[in-house]
Amino acid sequence: MGVDTSATGSTDRPLLLLAGDPLRPRRPDPHFAAQAAAARAAGAATAVLDHEALLAGDAEGAVARVPRDAGGAWYRGWMLPAGRYAELAAALTARGCRLLTDPAAYRTAHELPGWYGTFRALTPSSVWLPCAPHQAPRGPELARLAEPFGDRPVVVKDWVKSRKHEWEEAAFVPDAADTARLASVVGRFVALQEEFLTGGVVLRAFETFDPVGEARVWWVDGEPVLIGPHPDTPELRPDPDLSHVAPVVREFGRRFLTTDLALRTDGVWRVMEVGDGQVSDLPEGADPDALFEALVTAGAGGPLTLTAGPVTLRALLPSRAARIADGDAAGFTWIDGAPPEATSGGAGIVVRAVAAGLHHPGWGVFVLTDTETGTALGSIGFHGPPDTAGRVEIGYDLSPSARGAGRATRAARLLAGWAAARPEVRTVCAQTEPDNVPSRRVLERAGFRFTGEHEGQLTYEFDVTEDSPPGVNA
Repeated sequence: MGVDTSATGSTDRPLLLLAGDPLRPRRPDPHFAAQAAAARAAGAATAVLDHEALLAGDAEGAVARVPRDAGGAWYRGWMLPAGRYAELAAALTARGCRLLTDPAAYRTAHELPGWYGTFRALTPSSVWLPCAPHQAPRGPELARLAEPFGDRPVVVKDWVKSRKHEWEEAAFVPDAADTARLASVVGRFVALQEEFLTGGVVLRAFETFDPVGEARVWWVDGEPVLIGPHPDTPELRPDPDLSHVAPVVREFGRRFLTTDLALRTDGVWRVMEVGDGQVSDLPEGADPDALFEALVTAGAGGPLTLTAGPVTLRALLPSRAARIADGDAAGFTWIDGAPPEATSGGAGIVVRAVAAGLHHPGWGVFVLTDTETGTALGSIGFHGPPDTAGRVEIGYDLSPSARGAGRATRAARLLAGWAAARPEVRTVCAQTEPDNVPSRRVLERAGFRFTGEHEGQLTYEFDVTEDSPPGVNA
């Protein structure tokens, strides 16, 4: 399945809700101060929550400083039990604010039993047994739970956390069939977790990994928007292969989540943990700009990617646009070695719009790429958001080596189809010079019809048909 972005329903920019500073309640907790600044720079409004009140069960008091009728919102703060998150969602709904990750989606991304079925092939084999805090399962129950592992080693955790810093006493069991050792480790783990034990006890197959460190990957609407180190090892920065992980993340269908990846000694990247992105810690020193630009774009209803067969459009977020405007490849492999001139110019327009406070997430520039190889072929985008009459204009630019294969036609049809499906759009148009015959042919094949001439330019409008729907992560 794809990632459903329809729930946003508008182009309003999302609100970012941050855990407040207990000593200065009107300000974000210092741990999230840099993220708050990055969110505001990306165009999001921010508000603070009283995290302590929320944990104490006073959800209404916790959201007292959230503006009413704020629309869609992301949470970024300390970890919340799924029940408290549901209470937060209800309290916000009463104020006209909607969490973009609903309580059911939060629970399935936050707790291992919710995500394990989808990620089973990519993660160590696991079994679990519900139990309450301070009530460790008894020996016979643990023995039955451990049977699938035989005499192999296992790791003990709960549905969210392990205690790997107390490895020998509360995490690792060298032989799952050693019931005395298993009961000792599980008992110690439950005791140390105290009231913070979540769900119950999990046993996971022990696997051996190369000492390159774990990578934390941040996914927004199925796209990896930030890859960095794990917070426990910020000095180690592995570069994971996501080719087998990305399709599973998209199948899972959650809007904002993280995956922690480790390189097994046989060279396979394994998913060690899945987490809801709202409560996953950002490693110290990581640049949060791309993450919050993606959250603002997705929260406003804009696509991060659009795909139609061999063509994929990738939203050019401001931090990357600044690099392309300077002629940098910005992490893309360009078919002709560098971004074409008009693409760099379009990126510069994005940068200037951001500086002037006129950037509208979702209505900017997209890098046109080959779906299979990821090679950047050019760009396509909007000249701005829809005007008061609901009219929006597109333009495109391909590298010379990418022309003549129908890619511009597919891209124009794809982007125009997405725009035409938006409720605020009534007309999608494009303009070209009279002597630019290839561009005119692109528009005609893409489903545009000629409507007249304006100031020396030929104007075309897109004909919306049922067989030209937009594709998001298709």
